[in-house]
Amino acid sequence: HIDNVPLTDDHLHQHSMNAQHGSDKHVEVRPAPSHGLKAMQRYVTIDQQATRGEYLFALPARLGLEQLLHDPRDAPALHLICNVLLLTVPSALACLILCRSHWIGLLYLVSNYVVFLQRFMLTLHVTQHRRLFKAEYQSLNHLTPYLLSPLFGVPPGLYRPHHVIMHHVEDNVGGLDQSSTEPYQRDNLIHFLWYWVTYWVGAWFSLPAYAAAKRRDLLGPTLKSETAAWLVVTLATWFNPVGALWVLIVPFMLSSFLLMFGNWSQHAFVDPYQPHDTYKSTYNCIGCPDNRLTYNDGYHILHHLNSRLHWSQMPEQFLATLPEHDVHDALVFHSIGFFDVGVAVFTGRLSFLARHVIPCGPLQAQRTQEQWVELLRLRLSPVHRPRFEKKAL
Repeated sequence: HIDNVPLTDDHLHQHSMNAQHGSDKHVEVRPAPSHGLKAMQRYVTIDQQATRGEYLFALPARLGLEQLLHDPRDAPALHLICNVLLLTVPSALACLILCRSHWIGLLYLVSNYVVFLQRFMLTLHVTQHRRLFKAEYQSLNHLTPYLLSPLFGVPPGLYRPHHVIMHHVEDNVGGLDQSSTEPYQRDNLIHFLWYWVTYWVGAWFSLPAYAAAKRRDLLGPTLKSETAAWLVVTLATWFNPVGALWVLIVPFMLSSFLLMFGNWSQHAFVDPYQPHDTYKSTYNCIGCPDNRLTYNDGYHILHHLNSRLHWSQMPEQFLATLPEHDVHDALVFHSIGFFDVGVAVFTGRLSFLARHVIPCGPLQAQRTQEQWVELLRLRLSPVHRPRFEKKAL
């Protein structure tokens, strides 16, 4: 459906052609803003020169902690983990043991999430795609996904199989990736709420099912992690129901919503006729404030093309692949982040998003703002995968 009007395959195909090559039905044709290569470089430079904001404070260099790193460029992740160990962990333990007031529990949750949630989630993200600590300190690599993640609503040990393995291997393909956005009308709030509930309830079953079907070696660890998660919550609730509620239970409910909203937003725009094209199944956000807090997470197309690419290299790699972005008709927004895009989608502000699109080259520069809106609307429509075969580009 587009604009709540049922479309046949022929209608959808014609709409796709109009959106990609322009339609002659517009009475008023306004050229899209001509940013040019210099403007593109200016936005990328903002990301390249930004002061890193993934952590609050760095520990003294004389402690020698950076010598533990597999890659010295990942010092921001080390600093963030130390921040959480020094601030969040003692607060969480105190709340679990001593808290009897819901107001104090709420204060703990709000302060921890405001300060650390976005920073921690993206630190978890980058450290699961690339090892943080050297091989001789491998045990330290378990600290974030097993011991710290439950304090931010992520069950211990489940982020890597769900995101790094299932989501990236299956690449948002409906029916294979359990967090796929393809089957949904992605500007429909009811569809999103169903998507979130499906994850919230169904992930406990779908992830072991995926492991059993695709990665039998992950089935045992996945079941152990899920059992451990329920056991910890049960014991904590028995010991102190109020503390467990605000330290473990509410964070899971809240983070599951925010994580799914983030993934939905990142994969809101998928070409219904070329969903296998990674350039058309997500988009980039450049020159936006979030990138300095999230290890350049806005370069999401590049991340899906090569999830092992170091976060510090993404702006440079983006500039080097601008011709490919143009030829593949990739979406690139400037000055706004994924959550801005998600909110704009649900509030119907496609014109706002079109004004933040920046053409990647001469092919895209020919499109008018109205045609960008038309393209955005098209890519919000559900994908019917039986029509396609997944293929690597």
